[in-house]
Amino acid sequence: MIRLLAILLLCSFSAIAQSGSGGVFTFLDRNIFAGSSALGNTSYIHPGPTGAYAVQNPLLLSDSSIHQLDISIGSLGNGVRLLQGSYGFKLKGKSVIASVQSVQYGEFIATDPWGTVLGEFSAGDLAINIGSQLGSFKRISFAVSGKLINGTYESYQSWAVASDWVAMYSLAAGPDMALIIKNLGLQLTAFGNEREPLPTNLLFAFGDKLEYAPFRWTFVVDQLSKWNLGYQDPNLVNIDPVTGEQTQETFSMLNLGLRHLSGSIEFLPTQRLHLMVGYNFRRQFEMSIPTRRTSGGFSLGAGLFFNSFQLHYANELRSLAGRMNTLSLSFNI
Repeated sequence: MIRLLAILLLCSFSAIAQSGSGGVFTFLDRNIFAGSSALGNTSYIHPGPTGAYAVQNPLLLSDSSIHQLDISIGSLGNGVRLLQGSYGFKLKGKSVIASVQSVQYGEFIATDPWGTVLGEFSAGDLAINIGSQLGSFKRISFAVSGKLINGTYESYQSWAVASDWVAMYSLAAGPDMALIIKNLGLQLTAFGNEREPLPTNLLFAFGDKLEYAPFRWTFVVDQLSKWNLGYQDPNLVNIDPVTGEQTQETFSMLNLGLRHLSGSIEFLPTQRLHLMVGYNFRRQFEMSIPTRRTSGGFSLGAGLFFNSFQLHYANELRSLAGRMNTLSLSFNI
């Protein structure tokens, strides 16, 4: 296993992937676990007894989450299904998290160039992830994850390798901070004639639990290597009524800056009940439409902790078209 991890890491550093949301395998940029979904995918420094948080940061594994199996399933409608399983264990004294992520996009009708129906085909992505702690220096801890990725769309197939690198700084009193490089890698085989970039993301996460109140807060600033996350929106075109000339509205510096920011708050009234809310400004802006008010970008959820298992649920408003619901079950084996 360690040899496989080393091979994946070496291959992923053989190319410099572009950053941003373009490219292939964008599902890699999120944790399917319901607790992470409820927190708006900001759980990079989230401590606690649930091992599934460690899929994006192996440093979050604790003694209580070792030998814990987590199973998550999410539904986005129209046949789109998200699945994830993870398991934490010890290997030669090191904490290791292994996970499998799968996104199935449903069934599609296959036709020839003239529109004749030939049958149906399916499409899906799959990622196998293995992460482990590397060590520490003073108060800074380091971890790395290796990923083997596959996408199969009808008869087209692609393979890729990637890695995540984590440096986390913890204080006895004060916020935890982490600098993470996600999905650094390359396509080994492309769907067509040209390889595409992976969704590489350089992000900074910081957060803490309030000392005298049952709340935990977290903020994430992502896509640090790419300032302009804007795009040409056809709904933001102004037409001169006299000349008919079209001009594209520009985004303010504040708008562009907020697109990098997401945050979450977790309410901890008891040890057995956690309530969560998250917000992503970029998702809210990109999923909005001029004629309707939406709550896109918001996510809600809850965690229930029992003696032998845990349940987490998340509800994300993706757009006016519908919501994404995720349910996760965790138990020790």
